Amino acid sequence: MNENTKKLLNFSLPAIFENILQTSLGFVDSILISKISLVAVGAVSISNGLIALYQAIFIALTVAISTSLSTELSGSGRQKKVRVSQTVASSMKLSLLFGIFMGLISIVFAKNFLTFLGARREILDQALVFFRIVGGTSLSMVLLTVMAGMIRSTGDSKSPLYVNLVVNLLNLIFNYLFIFGFMGLPALGIVGSALGTSLARLIGVVLLFLKIQKTSVRIDLKSLYARISLKPIFLKSLPIMGERLTMRLGDLVIFAIVIAYGNQVFVGNSIGETITSYNYLPAFGMATGISILVAHEYGEKNVWQIKSLTNSGLMVTSLISTLLGGIIYFSGSYLNGLFTSDPQVTKASMIVLFISFISEPVVSAVLIYTASLQAMGDVKTPFYATSIGMWVIRIGLAYLLGSIFGLELLGVWLATLIDNIFRYGLLKRTYRNKIASL
Repeated sequence: MNENTKKLLNFSLPAIFENILQTSLGFVDSILISKISLVAVGAVSISNGLIALYQAIFIALTVAISTSLSTELSGSGRQKKVRVSQTVASSMKLSLLFGIFMGLISIVFAKNFLTFLGARREILDQALVFFRIVGGTSLSMVLLTVMAGMIRSTGDSKSPLYVNLVVNLLNLIFNYLFIFGFMGLPALGIVGSALGTSLARLIGVVLLFLKIQKTSVRIDLKSLYARISLKPIFLKSLPIMGERLTMRLGDLVIFAIVIAYGNQVFVGNSIGETITSYNYLPAFGMATGISILVAHEYGEKNVWQIKSLTNSGLMVTSLISTLLGGIIYFSGSYLNGLFTSDPQVTKASMIVLFISFISEPVVSAVLIYTASLQAMGDVKTPFYATSIGMWVIRIGLAYLLGSIFGLELLGVWLATLIDNIFRYGLLKRTYRNKIASL
């Protein structure tokens, strides 16, 4: 194992463990919700599809902020402290604006969003309550994401892991107590799940704020009232945001296609996606490490280091993700049994598990190349790749194979595989050209 692989693992492993923790507790949370009813599973799933759209915006903002801070912190000169302070201030102001805005539109337009996605009757009624609570508290969601990214940019990847541990344990405890009732208080069902999630995130924001004040990117509260340009961070985040939004908006269209195949297929797809979320955790964690470490090396124009870090990320991520995907697929019957005994729901879920398994090497490469290119300042290519892949290939083929040719959910997931192969080819070629030009 070379030094760069060790360096990447040391930085990325906390992020991977953080993702595993969050997904594991989310997995248990989904099991708790399934004890309410399958309708509740569908309601939370369709709501989380919209929440994922919000998170895509917040993650894009975090990538822009953390890569900017990483580059500035690796620099030198008397103006270094001033530049870092200004970036922190503009980052926090943007985060506050985004959080407040997204919270308001969640409350006001919840029914419009959910109806557009195809939610009807019981699913719509339960999804409305859940989404208005969780989406309405978007401010804590964006602050939790951004402040964790800011701390990582200082080289501290462990503190966000510890805070995430606390947040997710609290989320699990609160959800259990609020869903099923405690100490004479009534069982709140799906409302309890939403309240538990929101309260746990709020506590996480407080913990991260206390931690960030002890770092080199501490937040000067007075600077939030100063006239500081938000343009540099906003412009840098736009293409990244566009790439993430394109992906998530496309996912919502796919949701609408799948829900037309019936509630059982939709719930099966939701359960399958919940289970296979584990498959992508190594890639997401490595992409976090690649974003910050490559941004640092790019600031110093260390081409060999950039290549070594990216290649290490590709090798390790593909190996771990594929192994994990295989274990999950071959354990599919047991894992699905934790959620349901309905054979049609289980059959739909197994389709998701299988395609996810065989897609792992390609998906891993897409995520690593995207992170490396964005860290080197190329935020446009991932946006173009995602836009074409999602809206032309994935959605077009999903409708053709799933609805026209009658393959239904299998057709949708085959379209997903083809989309990822296309993006892999485009991103790999662009990455090689970028390296050659340095």
